[in-house]
Amino acid sequence: MAGQIPGETGKITGPSDQASGKLPGWAAAGALHDCTNAWKAVLDRLSTDMDTYSTKLVAVAQNYEDNDAATAARLNEAILGPAGAGPAAPVVPGPPVQAAERPRAGPVRHQDREQPLRGAGEALSMEIDTVLKADFTGLAAARAGYDALVTAFNAHVEAWKRTVVDRLHNSGWTGSTATRAFADLDLFASKLLAADDELKLVSGVLADAQQSIALVQAELIQALDDAKAAGITVKPDGAMSWEDKDAAFEIKAKSLSLRVQDALRDAQLADEAITRRLRHFAENATTGTGLDGAAALADKAGAGTRETPPDAKATPAQVKAWWDGLTPAEQQHLIHNRPDQIGNRDGVPCLARDQANRIILRQRRAELQGELDRIGKPGPPMIGPGNTVMGNPGEDRIRTIKDQLKGIDDIQEKLDHSKAPLYQPTFLLGFDTKGNGHALVAVNDPDTADNVLTFVPGTKSRLGEIKGDMDKSYEMANSAQKAADGTKKTTATITWTGYDAPQEIVPGALFGQNALDARDDLHNFQTGLRATHEGVPSNNTVMGHSYGSAVVGMAMRDRGLPVDSAVFVGSPGVGVDNIKELQIDPSRVFVARGDKDTVAPWAEGVGGSGGIYGADPADPAFGATVVPTSPGTDHGHYWNENSASWKAFGRIATGGRP
Repeated sequence: MAGQIPGETGKITGPSDQASGKLPGWAAAGALHDCTNAWKAVLDRLSTDMDTYSTKLVAVAQNYEDNDAATAARLNEAILGPAGAGPAAPVVPGPPVQAAERPRAGPVRHQDREQPLRGAGEALSMEIDTVLKADFTGLAAARAGYDALVTAFNAHVEAWKRTVVDRLHNSGWTGSTATRAFADLDLFASKLLAADDELKLVSGVLADAQQSIALVQAELIQALDDAKAAGITVKPDGAMSWEDKDAAFEIKAKSLSLRVQDALRDAQLADEAITRRLRHFAENATTGTGLDGAAALADKAGAGTRETPPDAKATPAQVKAWWDGLTPAEQQHLIHNRPDQIGNRDGVPCLARDQANRIILRQRRAELQGELDRIGKPGPPMIGPGNTVMGNPGEDRIRTIKDQLKGIDDIQEKLDHSKAPLYQPTFLLGFDTKGNGHALVAVNDPDTADNVLTFVPGTKSRLGEIKGDMDKSYEMANSAQKAADGTKKTTATITWTGYDAPQEIVPGALFGQNALDARDDLHNFQTGLRATHEGVPSNNTVMGHSYGSAVVGMAMRDRGLPVDSAVFVGSPGVGVDNIKELQIDPSRVFVARGDKDTVAPWAEGVGGSGGIYGADPADPAFGATVVPTSPGTDHGHYWNENSASWKAFGRIATGGRP
């Protein structure tokens, strides 16, 4: 009966080895080979033990049924040791035999050079051919083999329980020896159940591996096809070369290069994650941990919570570590099935947030349009006591919905058609319609850019008014591109309307509570930019306009922002009296104040004593570097193309002086 199991386990080695052979250069191939051999050895040993103990215990049951106590006693002694010899070894298998000797999958070898699996700061070792030549179809056969093994193993275990365990329980065998034997049988049964659980988990890893490799392969093929169509040469390691053309083509080529690198990085992370999981189960087999019921239960629980995001207290770095531990298949499952948990989560990379938020954007637009259609036209105004005309709640809601739909459509327009003349790609890093609505929109990918500027707008900023704020970010991206001309460095600019801004100057903007409430969100976002950035740390700048400068200043004062520079534009004050309270190098604090900006009296205060948000940052005594502005610059026009401030913003964003 149990002797049939070795034949069943033998059927898994062929498909497993074939699957490994179809993944040349992948560490997961060696890990799968080790895992399969380790579990084959364990199951073969279990089957031997099942047969050995079955023969002895069935004989005990038979002799008790025949009332042959003397023969039963001799069998008891054979099973449990002679009387008086003390407790004998349990009727359970000993430690499982080791898996067949085979070097563990180590460094990945590519074209006669050897590189270890990538860690923090290490170069990518995955190459294009390694991804393109991977044949993931073998994993489906290997998984089917594991599933068939689980089914056969379960059938044999059930048969063993019926013909051995149940029969022994019904034989009438009693006494201390029987109690010990039954306890040992229960322990042995728990080991069988644990093995069953572990094998099912291995099957799940193989399913995940197949989907993950298919995803990264498709991602790479699409990027390579687009590069070929654009006339770009791609080298085996993903590096690209192209003839010098105009600025628009240069940006497109860089974007394609990043897509290829992203695909190779995703493939490598997938290989590492799959390898790590398979090695875990191989180790469980070789050490016997996989036959421990509690350990198997913990593995099941862990598999069920792999896609559960860290709690709200987790830092962006912890979120990034969790995300990197997922396979591409798991990441895509989260993005498409729980986009609300991914899109606004600091520590999740830009591309994943963008993908999730585009889903949310479409969903929320449909919901708002449906609600608007259901409401229809507002009814007549409500009449209160004394014929007082009161507001209509339905009309207020219609106004809010229309305002948010306008903002959604403006964002969609930017996502679909990047702004001329340089056509930088656009990413949606955050989005919701709570309150007045919030959105975080990036020009260029901040995870790969050399420079990153975050723009925090002020009073009246909200989802419905985001178009003008996005235009400012586009202008600064264009200015930075020109400032970096010849260096080939990229700059990402981000519109951050991630807080509830006052919607009127009086009384809303006269108080700092909105700015105080925004401190943690802005700090987490800036920390998240650092956590998800790839390669050499970027040069990061934060800019606040109008009330947004108070938001930035208070966050710097109370939380400390991980930025290199700060720019305050049309500022009524930044919440400090001394520039050192901003906690960055004072030489990298800049202030712009146009000659027609009416914010000056608010910042200067009575007799130049300072405004409601501390010292005037434009006062020379404050110590900030003045940003030049063109004559006639008012509160909202610092970003006019080719103006003095427009040029200065680009220079500052790229690490220069105004």
